[in-house]
Amino acid sequence: MKLFWTLLAILPLTACGTVTTLSHSDREIADNLKKDKTNCQVMPRIYSGVSYNVCKLNSNSDSINFDWLLGYYVFDGVASAITDTVALPVTVYSQNKNGNLEIN
Repeated sequence: MKLFWTLLAILPLTACGTVTTLSHSDREIADNLKKDKTNCQVMPRIYSGVSYNVCKLNSNSDSINFDWLLGYYVFDGVASAITDTVALPVTVYSQNKNGNLEIN
């Protein structure tokens, strides 16, 4: 029962990459990644949550300096992959219409 409540408490924190990329404008996403000094130049819209997490990890910033934070991005990456799969109809349409999201 404790595991159930723990998972229920953690659930709102998962798939943040997907939620961010689906609910924010391209400019906001690009500005956020630029702020973290990411090395990504472009990001696909298909599986954008996973790509967003990879870009966050691939940064020159000091924002990923704790082991638990790295673990969070790995955990969130798995949750984002699941959520991105559910969102495929939307993201495939957006990818075909708008192409990749330009970071720089």
